[in-house]
Amino acid sequence: MRRAALFLPVVAAIALLASGGAAAQSAAPLVAADLGARYVANEGFLVEGGGKRVLIDGLFGDGVSGYPVSPAEVRDRLERGVGEWAGIGVALATHFHPDHFDPGSVGRFLEANPGAVFISTPQAVGKLRETYPDAPGLLARARAVLPAEGSVERLEIDDIGIEVLNLHHGLRDPPVQNLGFIVTLGGERFLHFGDTEAKIDDFAPYLERLADVDLALLPFWFLSSTWRAEMVRDRIRPRRIVVAHLPLPTAPGSYFGRWQSYENLVRTIRDGFPQARFPRSSGETLDLTAD
Repeated sequence: MRRAALFLPVVAAIALLASGGAAAQSAAPLVAADLGARYVANEGFLVEGGGKRVLIDGLFGDGVSGYPVSPAEVRDRLERGVGEWAGIGVALATHFHPDHFDPGSVGRFLEANPGAVFISTPQAVGKLRETYPDAPGLLARARAVLPAEGSVERLEIDDIGIEVLNLHHGLRDPPVQNLGFIVTLGGERFLHFGDTEAKIDDFAPYLERLADVDLALLPFWFLSSTWRAEMVRDRIRPRRIVVAHLPLPTAPGSYFGRWQSYENLVRTIRDGFPQARFPRSSGETLDLTAD
C-alpha cells in the first residue's frame, strides 16, 4: 500500500469555473492506504488520494431528524478548512436536501477556501445563488451539472477526475435532481450515489464504468435490499465499502423499514457484506486497510 500524502493543492481553472489562487493549509494524511476517508455525518465524507482531497455531501447544517449530523465545532472547522479539514480542493453535493447540502454552509466554505470549487445539481446551485446574489466571485466557483439520463459528464479539476451520473432521487413531484459521482484520485476510484432510488435498468448504462471501484460509499439500502445488494456484489465489486445514511440507533422503527431496528439492519448488512465499514462518530478517520 502506498501512503496518500497530502500536499498544498491549488485548484486549476476549468471552463466555467474561476480559480481562487490561495493555497490551502496542510494537514496530515488520513490513513496508510490507497484512499483515505474521514466521516462527516450521514452521507458526508472527505476522501483523499494522490495528494488531493474531495469533500462530498459534507456541507450541511441541522440535517433531517433521525439521521446523524456533525457537532457545531466540526462544522465550523470544516467550513473554514482548518486542521484535519484543510486542503479540500473540490466539494460535491449529490442533491439539495438539507441532510446533504446547505447553501449557507457551502457559501461559508467557498469564502474561507478561495482555491476550492463546488459542483452539484442545478437545483442546489440555484439555492446557492439565491442565498448569495451579490457574491459573483463566490458563485463563479459553483458549477451546476446535470447530464442526460444514462449519460456521463466528465470533469477534470487539478488532476481530479470526476464522472457525473444522472441517478434520479425517485418518483417525486417536483422531481429531485440527484447525481452519482465516480471520482479518481491518484489512480484510485471511489463512488457515491447520493440518495438515488433508481432501478436496475437505470444503472445499466453505468455498470461497466462502476465495476471494480476501489471504494464505494453507499447508502444502506444498496447493501440490504436484494437486487441492489446483488448489483453491488456481482457487478460493481468494490474493494472497500463504507455504509452511509444509516438512521440513528434511537430513530423510530419506521426509519428501518422491514428491519424495524438499527441492530437488525446492521446485522443484515454485515451478513451480506462482512467487509463493510460502519462510521460511528463525526470527524473519525475510517479504517480502509485490508481485513
